[in-house]
Amino acid sequence: MDYRNNYFLSSDPKDIIHFYEGFENKEELIDWMKERPKGSCEIMEVEGEKDIIVVIPTADFEGEYAKRCREEIFKGLHIIFVVSGKGSNYFNYAHNCNLGIKKAMEYNPKWIVLSNDDMYKIDDVDVLKEQLRNISGENYSVVFTKPSKYHSTLSQIIRINYFYKLFHLITNYAAGRIRLKQYKKFSVEFESMKSKYALFFSFPRKGYHFIEALDFLIFSYKFVEQTRGDIFDEIYVNAREDVDLSLRMSLEGKKFAIIDYEIGDYISSTLGNNDNTRIRDAANLCYFNIKWGNELQKLLILKQRGSGQI
Repeated sequence: MDYRNNYFLSSDPKDIIHFYEGFENKEELIDWMKERPKGSCEIMEVEGEKDIIVVIPTADFEGEYAKRCREEIFKGLHIIFVVSGKGSNYFNYAHNCNLGIKKAMEYNPKWIVLSNDDMYKIDDVDVLKEQLRNISGENYSVVFTKPSKYHSTLSQIIRINYFYKLFHLITNYAAGRIRLKQYKKFSVEFESMKSKYALFFSFPRKGYHFIEALDFLIFSYKFVEQTRGDIFDEIYVNAREDVDLSLRMSLEGKKFAIIDYEIGDYISSTLGNNDNTRIRDAANLCYFNIKWGNELQKLLILKQRGSGQI
């Protein structure tokens, strides 16, 4: 297990390619994801008002991002930091989020805010409190905010096609070629994309739309209680777990509200957003396709029939 994890986390793309070459099929890859340890973490709390509790996964409690969260962005609210530690060989974002959310439930809050640490303040925390006071957690499962480039955005499921493949080859031929080879090996057929980009790749067929949570989302106590705190699927390895959750909530018809509160995000400042990250993501996209493939196939067929395209 360790040697595979080391290849997977390597900063050398050749090692990541070697990681994928070690699996004969997608079933073997998913088995590895299921067996991979969740890593260790520590809960650290900052006292504050407990009607709204903020859960923040972070690699460094004393770091710039975590400090900004507790002293500026969410000052006055009770904050639960789930600290994984720098250089953790095993790290699972979904697992850490679930741990923090379960800890927050011990205080019986009305709302649980899940936020990445690499955010920046736009609206004051009093705006967040006032907006949440005006809605009932009994009526809504989740709350989205004003959309940013990376949260509360309208996304859609598309079927990977020629235009999608061409886009990857044009934008970065080397990395795109690797990703497409992985997709072919592991039978990856569906992808999620922001709607404004997906139009180019799903034309003329329209995809299935939903609001994507990404790095900031607010849960009602009632919703978390129903899930027993197991909000995220921990088989994912640090990507796609938020897409999975957003799609699941949409398919289940969970009621949501949108509040007039704005917060900014620096986007992948902690884990990074480079070619290696995108190559690693093939494993998560593979699992996403296995988990949702049949359902997505039905959705897209219904969508196409409804628009008279087939």
